Amino acid sequence: MSKVATKVLLALIMASIAVLLAACSIHVDDKDKKNEKVDIQTPFANLKVDTGDKAADNGIPVYPGAHLRPEENGDNHSANINIGAAGFGLKVIAAEYETDDSPEKVKSFYLDKLKSFGDVLVCSGHSGGSDVHVGSHGDGQDQKLTCKDTHGDGWELKTGTSDNEHLVSIEPRGSGTRFGTVLVRTHGKEGTL
Repeated sequence: MSKVATKVLLALIMASIAVLLAACSIHVDDKDKKNEKVDIQTPFANLKVDTGDKAADNGIPVYPGAHLRPEENGDNHSANINIGAAGFGLKVIAAEYETDDSPEKVKSFYLDKLKSFGDVLVCSGHSGGSDVHVGSHGDGQDQKLTCKDTHGDGWELKTGTSDNEHLVSIEPRGSGTRFGTVLVRTHGKEGTL
């Protein structure tokens, strides 16, 4: 799911810059030797990353019978990322799942469930992360979501705004479905996460 990868990469780049600019403290919780939790604190910004199975709770219900995608090549398919800095904050909670059910059944389930967050925008295909405009988040320019630049198979179901978005990305995979759930929340000087 490239939109999730783009947001995770952005979070890691911001954290790397913060580490280079200032003295920092880094705490890695490795009680179980999986290094699932990392907490980096600098005078300018803080970064917390949790890739444990429980970190995937983003308020979007999980499709019945679906399971988290298994780890591949050290790549975990769920993350809870929080970045806080003076005047800016970003929270991304994302997880990828698999089910043997058809994409149409998964889409129908999420069309109903996402209504609790507001009107649902249905986009054919995937945007590939090209509609992520982090520079405008949290600056008082909260924008409506769009289906700009979507292409390919499956759907993206979106609700909210550019500063508070719930997203479900659905794509066929063999005879079943691979889908991801994502919460993206940002704030500027006036907001809180």
